Amino acid sequence: MPRTAVSATPQGEPLRARIGVLVFPGCVRSGAVVPHDVFDVANQLMQSRPAARRVVFESCWVAVRPAVTVDGLSFASAAPDVRSLDALIVPGVAHAGLADLSAALDGLAPEQALLRTLAAQGLPLLFGCSATCLVARTGLLDGRRATTSWWLAAYCRAQFPALQLLPHELLVEDDAFISSAGVTSYFDLALWLVGRHAGSDLRQLTARMLVHDSRRESQAPYAAAAAAASEGEGPVVMERARRWLARRLDQDWTVQALARHCRTSERTLLRRFKEVAGVGPAQYVQQLRVERAKSLLETTLLSLEDIAQRCGYQDASTLHKVFKQWARLTPREYRARFGLRA
Repeated sequence: MPRTAVSATPQGEPLRARIGVLVFPGCVRSGAVVPHDVFDVANQLMQSRPAARRVVFESCWVAVRPAVTVDGLSFASAAPDVRSLDALIVPGVAHAGLADLSAALDGLAPEQALLRTLAAQGLPLLFGCSATCLVARTGLLDGRRATTSWWLAAYCRAQFPALQLLPHELLVEDDAFISSAGVTSYFDLALWLVGRHAGSDLRQLTARMLVHDSRRESQAPYAAAAAAASEGEGPVVMERARRWLARRLDQDWTVQALARHCRTSERTLLRRFKEVAGVGPAQYVQQLRVERAKSLLETTLLSLEDIAQRCGYQDASTLHKVFKQWARLTPREYRARFGLRA
């Protein structure tokens, strides 16, 4: 599991969360810069809190190579020291096509070795878009759940078959590995760290100051729009199914009814689910239910019984079992993580 405490300070002084941002040749520049801007906004908003309740975010660039420069932008980086960091954000890998991406990953062996070392020492790793491919190359994501940009889903499945890919999710947390989707995912990852260390209230306020919609639940609409423009069918069917299922997470449903709503046959529906989501409808509903439960735990003070009913589970005990299987966190751990009342 990710670490739960930031760096200790003398009593009465703000706590400090030290976040490293990995830089390397060919990294996506926005992925290296955006987190610093998010933390700056969070620090400014934190000034209204008493000193003893503040968390100061300190971000820095780290690298395994000297003098990293990307398209004329130079980074003042330092060698990573896991003892001085609370998390590491990994920017995406710039590429013009999938062959170009594979070649770029081949040239990042030192970074992959570093990620293995840091992960072995328990440092949380945050990544998104093509950075999911970089982390997956290390083998660290074998058997783990993660997401990436929807248009990289087929590449990830082919290159990393042991990865449990959730291509329609915007943010996936699996122990100390937190992944997000799209080039702008670094807003989501930095905001996740703000919420992790300073609470969901500050995360939401920071998102509002950045005019960033932190309530987005899926990247399926973006995939559906792109598929519609290119006359693709799979993502369109998937988006229809997602919307229909999301309205019925607390109800019983059948594949027959879902196929009828999507205006396709049951056989085609199942095939589309496998192509686009990598799982069948029943497994996909479990993912949606877990994500809704996580959202309700983070943003409300509902009892576990109420949350279970709203997510289609019989009782809190069933919800607890599902979390252990699907989210690898107990409800109590979620409550503690997000600073909510028991």
